[in-house]
Amino acid sequence: MITNPRLLFYSCIAKGTVILAEFSSKDEPEIESIALRCIESVPPHHSMISHTVRKRTYALIIDRPFTYLAILDEAVTKTESLWLFTRLKSAVEALVSDGSALNNNPTKHCLQSKLDPVFAEIATGGGNNNNKDLEPELGLVGSPREIKNPSLDSSKEQRSLKPLLAKPLMVLKKNKKRLQTEAKMDVGGGGGGVISSRGLPRNGLIHDHHHRQKAKQIWKKHVWVVLMFDVCICVVLFGIWLWVCQGFQCIQG
Repeated sequence: MITNPRLLFYSCIAKGTVILAEFSSKDEPEIESIALRCIESVPPHHSMISHTVRKRTYALIIDRPFTYLAILDEAVTKTESLWLFTRLKSAVEALVSDGSALNNNPTKHCLQSKLDPVFAEIATGGGNNNNKDLEPELGLVGSPREIKNPSLDSSKEQRSLKPLLAKPLMVLKKNKKRLQTEAKMDVGGGGGGVISSRGLPRNGLIHDHHHRQKAKQIWKKHVWVVLMFDVCICVVLFGIWLWVCQGFQCIQG
């Protein structure tokens, strides 16, 4: 149960965009319109959404065709909010199983009188505190339906991720700079020793240097082949020109 019921500001159950029943502990005329906008903005394929702003947590559980919404103080724990949703969900399921409480085209507040006792129980902190199995019951642990929406994460949570993402980049830059410095020391040192400055064998560095020299020689050979091929083509074209002009008569004319 919720330890301090005064931390629950608003709660409702909706089918589609129709609010079937609601509870409000705050005298805020606009809170219902805010709740309705939250319900209307629920993206598809989500089973749970939670967003905290200005010390208020807006939490929704989507169990098609019903949507359960709660506006709570940020001090309310996850276990307490899960108890709230479980209590509301069990009450609605009991009404649906009855068959006479809900039709296919519900009207606003059609379940208000039937759910008022449940809201009263929540508001007074009643009920059993059986929180151990709440997450599996709501399908929130290992559920393939749960898709986190990054756009709804709080700005505080996003800021906390930035240093975590920046650390690997800083480590990579430092390692790259260190390897470049060691390569310059090992290749340009010319000491003739077999041990590098870090105590590692230089055989690998010598082999790499030899490989680069060989590649450079092959590249030069390819350049000469291309140049010779170009010269041959120029000579052939010059011969054709002499044959067509019968010598240098084209120039003389």
